[in-house]
Amino acid sequence: MSRAFTSEEYEAKEVVIEIPEKKEPSADSELVFEYSKGRNLNDPALPYEIGIRFRDGSDGFFQSEEFAVKWLGKAAEMGSTDAMLALALIYLKDTKTHGYRKAAVLLRDAAAKGDEEAARMLDMDSIGDPKSRKTFDTYRLNAELGSIDAMNRLAQGFEKGDFGKDKFKAAAVWYTRAFRKGDGEAAKKALALHYKKKVTLTDEELRFLRSGDEKR
Repeated sequence: MSRAFTSEEYEAKEVVIEIPEKKEPSADSELVFEYSKGRNLNDPALPYEIGIRFRDGSDGFFQSEEFAVKWLGKAAEMGSTDAMLALALIYLKDTKTHGYRKAAVLLRDAAAKGDEEAARMLDMDSIGDPKSRKTFDTYRLNAELGSIDAMNRLAQGFEKGDFGKDKFKAAAVWYTRAFRKGDGEAAKKALALHYKKKVTLTDEELRFLRSGDEKR
């Protein structure tokens, strides 16, 4: 059975008082409150509008990619195809930071909901100049979604010199990724680059690619 502290014991006992950390309001909160004017933030149209205004720095909003991504992301999660497309375009403007995966998923989801622009951006059969950034982006986006055809097109583009530097190494990488997805012919093409001394593959890479022949 426990006993009560005596007054002497209580005074001697160290009492730790935890003061909750004060949370500062987010830098976007006041602007969002003023702009919303009682509108429902559960309506995807509102976070979409807010995200666009942060993207453009318009209508009294300061320009901020961080807050544009935040609010467009909220609208995209609610199913807004306009937000999905706008967010994907932000990611595609800086692929070194964001990569291609997030943009690819957003465009796929928007296209599945009937967004024609998103579908056009993923259409590999309607591209023009094979050396253009648009062509590369289209192949890259589809490759992120698991398209073996896109992986092979990237590899072939690099091998022909259509895309960037380190072309043979990049070609071998994409042929290898296509092989990982089940394309045995892609393994042969990657190995051919090695045998022709266009690229030097590691022993581990060679073993992996040669395993395709062993399975036949």
